[in-house]
Amino acid sequence: MKIKLLNATLTGLVIISAYTAKAQQDPYTTHYAFNRMLYNPAVAGAGDKFCFTALSHHQYLGYEDRTPEFWPQTPGDNARPLAVRSVGPKTQMFSASAPITKYGGLGIGFINDRLAYETSTHIKIDAAGRLPLSNGATIAVGLEVNFLRKGLDGALLKPLVSNDPSIPNRNVGESHPIFGTGLYYTDPMANSTKYKNLWVGFSILNLNSPSYTFGPQATSFSVPVKHYYLMGGITIQDFLGNPDLQFHPSFMFKRAGVNQIDLTGLVEYQKKLWGGLAYRSTADAISVMLGYSGFKKTFEGLRIGYSYDLTLTRILSVSSGTHEIQLNYCFAFKYTPPEKVPLVTPPFMHRDSD
Repeated sequence: MKIKLLNATLTGLVIISAYTAKAQQDPYTTHYAFNRMLYNPAVAGAGDKFCFTALSHHQYLGYEDRTPEFWPQTPGDNARPLAVRSVGPKTQMFSASAPITKYGGLGIGFINDRLAYETSTHIKIDAAGRLPLSNGATIAVGLEVNFLRKGLDGALLKPLVSNDPSIPNRNVGESHPIFGTGLYYTDPMANSTKYKNLWVGFSILNLNSPSYTFGPQATSFSVPVKHYYLMGGITIQDFLGNPDLQFHPSFMFKRAGVNQIDLTGLVEYQKKLWGGLAYRSTADAISVMLGYSGFKKTFEGLRIGYSYDLTLTRILSVSSGTHEIQLNYCFAFKYTPPEKVPLVTPPFMHRDSD
């Protein structure tokens, strides 16, 4: 019985690792519409605003490696560390972007992603060039350099698969630069009274595919695959005939070995409270989203959001769902030079003019 449960645990870990190796490798978020630059470098400096975002994503809560229950560590057994209890993906993200001129911007992003015994740390540097079009619309092209470090905690994983010579005996890691590019189109739709702030973006991340090799046999542990993202959204005013309501539909189509689409609909009340639902295809999850953006004065432009994802797969039997919280703060900064005041120096105050 213990052997079956141990095998089931290891099988679950292998399935998750295989999914990330051959399909979606980069982390995804429910609040993708508030973290666009992490998926598309052309968003850097968009809207002529300084933007800061932070996000914490805890997926599949309750999904645990139960090996220690069926393979307990005996007293004095210091050679085998305890296994990680929670093996669901955990992601923390931070990004900052700024307009450099009206023709472009720069951005930096940091992502720390952990899946069981594997870690991925992204440090992204983004640059975008923007071309103004008619009626306030713009189109931008962006480039990204992602210094991606992948690690494997072999000290914890090795005891679970002690007979596998390809698994290292210690915590190992390797870094490589990975490149990406994107296009981003925005239109304020100033001539429309119903529709506002259309945005559409297309990006390709992981253009190159370096091999991350670990262990004494230099086994190829991970090879990043190309990720294609198509994103878009719009604001619909006077929703359901109510001037206090705005509707914000958005979508994100992803291809990374498999195809997946996120559909989101948020309703905002008096530009303060908002909430809605999201759906992720391939029977992955349905999400409830809530947020507040009614801050004034110094914190005007701050958004706080929370989402709860209910898993629609059989993982639901061992998981209580996914929690995500995000902060987004954007503001415009315009420098006004001080007014010039004429000064007359004392030595020349009584000098006759010519």
